[in-house]
Amino acid sequence: MLEYLYPLRTYLIVSGSDKPNVMTADWVVPLSFDPPMLGVAIGHKRYTHKLIREFQEFVVSVPTLELLKDVWIAGTISGAKEDKIRKMSLTLINSKKVRVPSIKECQANIECRLVKEVETGDHTFFVGEIVEATPGDAFIHGRPDLNYRFIMHAGFGKRFTTNSGETYEP
Repeated sequence: MLEYLYPLRTYLIVSGSDKPNVMTADWVVPLSFDPPMLGVAIGHKRYTHKLIREFQEFVVSVPTLELLKDVWIAGTISGAKEDKIRKMSLTLINSKKVRVPSIKECQANIECRLVKEVETGDHTFFVGEIVEATPGDAFIHGRPDLNYRFIMHAGFGKRFTTNSGETYEP
């Protein structure tokens, strides 16, 4: 039944600092202006779940269509089993306020500190307070430039679309 919520924006979740991991996530939601907070639902079996609990921080990175291949790798390979970052063309850079790195090629990096966990069936909803946000060229005065093609997952599986309405497969 959740498939009826799609298409949803697709993000990259960065977790861990000693051996960072990048995961694709669609279930990201804004929660509060003051203090600024967002939430992300992560499956209990995911390596990212373990790393967010361990490090108490995460980064939500905003990719555009040019990173679709990396988004697919991040969502289909387990970071617990192999170093998927080596297979990706992403550059991890130091974040400004958290130990978890950000992604240079993404159009925004939103640094979060974990403030709450809510168990929701087979996922944990991690609530993060936004401690820093670094926008790229795709954001002008905090608003998205819709000339950039932000990725939206069109449903479970390999179908993606953008704000322009075109469909793509990795």
